[in-house]
Parts: sequence; structure tokens; C-alpha cells
Amino acid sequence: MRMQITFFAAALILFSACQNGQKRQTDQQEQNKATASEQPALPTKEKLTGKWTQPIPGQEPAIQGIEIKGDGSASSINMHTLIYEKWQLNGDTLLLWNHSTGVKEPIAAIDTTVITTLTDSTLVLTNSNGYQSSYTRGK
Repeated sequence: MRMQITFFAAALILFSACQNGQKRQTDQQEQNKATASEQPALPTKEKLTGKWTQPIPGQEPAIQGIEIKGDGSASSINMHTLIYEKWQLNGDTLLLWNHSTGVKEPIAAIDTTVITTLTDSTLVLTNSNGYQSSYTRGK
């Protein structure tokens, strides 16, 4: 009889442990699903297209910015020495081709930034140095 009770207790413990393992696995699967659904969607060309402006530091309420056009071209808004030419979207990375003009040493460059935030009204870009530029969608 004592042997049966010991065997029964061991079986109960083993059964309980297996159930906890299955519950943990199910909980982990549910957590993975929730995390995947919380991941922000990658920016789209359609959502990025438009005029994006920000105040000119020290000259508020004057604004500057960039117009991102649906055909892949881009243009500067109120920036007469920095001329944007075209753009490309790679995942969450925005590439902006530009050149300077009217300065002592003109330069051509490709700005590479990560789109940190993109909503219907806000665009936040982060460069490789961690500097963030915030824009508001213009009309």
C-alpha cells in the first residue's frame, strides 16, 4: 500500500510538471504572437509622400523642409543652399540625394536616415550619429 501511494504521488508530480511545461509553452507562443503584432509596420512610399516641414531655428515661424514626391524625386522647401534631388525607401531607411549650391565648397551627398516615426502628421528621422529631425506634414 505504501508503495502504491509513493507511486501515485510520483505520478501526480510528474503529471503536474508536464502540464506546467505545456502551459509555459502555450504562454510563450501567445507572447510571441502579441509581440509580433505590436511591431510597427514598415513605412510605405504612399505614407511618406508629401511635404514635410519644421521651424527654422531662430527664425520661427518660418519653415524649411523637404517635399517627397511619388515619382522618386524630392525638392527642398525654403532651403536655398541645400537642394534635394531624389529619394529612395529601403525598409525603414530613407535615402535622400542632395547637393549644396551657392557656397564656397559645393558638395553632393546622400543622406541616410532611419524613419523612427511616421504617422499621418509626423515624420521623425534619425541619422547615424543619433541626431533626430522632426517634421510635420505640410499642406
